[in-house]
Amino acid sequence: MIPFNYHHLYYFYTIARLGSVSKAGEELRLGQPTLSTQLKQFESYLNLKLFERQGRKRLTLTDEGRHILTYAKEIFETGQEMMDNLGDLSHKGRIRIQIGAPDSVPKTFLDMLLQFILKIAPKTHLTVQEDRSGSLIENLKTNVLDIVLTDAPAGSLDEQIESTLIGKIPIVFCAHTELARKYRSIPKDLHNAPLILPTAHSEIYHSLQEYFIEHKIRPDIVAEIQNVELTRRLVLSKVGIAPLNLLTIKKAPSKEPLAVIGKPGTPKIYEKIYILVKKRIKPHPLVSNIVTDFKISA
Repeated sequence: MIPFNYHHLYYFYTIARLGSVSKAGEELRLGQPTLSTQLKQFESYLNLKLFERQGRKRLTLTDEGRHILTYAKEIFETGQEMMDNLGDLSHKGRIRIQIGAPDSVPKTFLDMLLQFILKIAPKTHLTVQEDRSGSLIENLKTNVLDIVLTDAPAGSLDEQIESTLIGKIPIVFCAHTELARKYRSIPKDLHNAPLILPTAHSEIYHSLQEYFIEHKIRPDIVAEIQNVELTRRLVLSKVGIAPLNLLTIKKAPSKEPLAVIGKPGTPKIYEKIYILVKKRIKPHPLVSNIVTDFKISA
């Protein structure tokens, strides 16, 4: 015997997730009066008040509502996980894996991950999505993605997501060979030198700022760019000097006039790469192998 209407529980879950009846109605394609009536019926059945109204539109959960939401999330996220696991095996007999990566992750690293997957499971159907880290993590939580390759771990308070460090690659300053002849000594020659930096959301950006302060350097920042491949192209166009991970430089075509400036190990800054996965009742058939065996090194 089903103790209550599961449609009501899903309506409650959607309203709680979106924070308003009107937004939930748009997602569920139900009129606001209809959805409000369904919510009242659910509250009446439970004999509990699940929401408090703040302002004209915003709803916040009561203590009882938060308690019920923990069960609702587990029920519906498990259902979504079930459908996702079925989908992983439904593409013409191939295992499907959906990967996310922000633009800030070098394409070299993403290519290495794809090659690793195809080596251990040659018939895998790959899907790759690029987006902001926050959007990728949300898609990971809702099983739209199976894995995220990123340059920062998930927050320590996010109990749904597991972060695994898979690589720590040295950062070096590089330039076109013609430009490199003018800037041989690191860090001294970086003062007033044209630099292409990553954008401020990058961990490397903040490490570099500390490095500049420590060595009393004021470079001429000509650009801040998130995409590593675009940065490399600008370096080859003699626009400026850029801090790039050593692996990207090693993987560049040998004919490219790209030179590393300074001594090995200068600066002592590293690009860290993480694999993020969601904790699941039944893990994706490839994810455990990736987390355990896939490593990136220079």
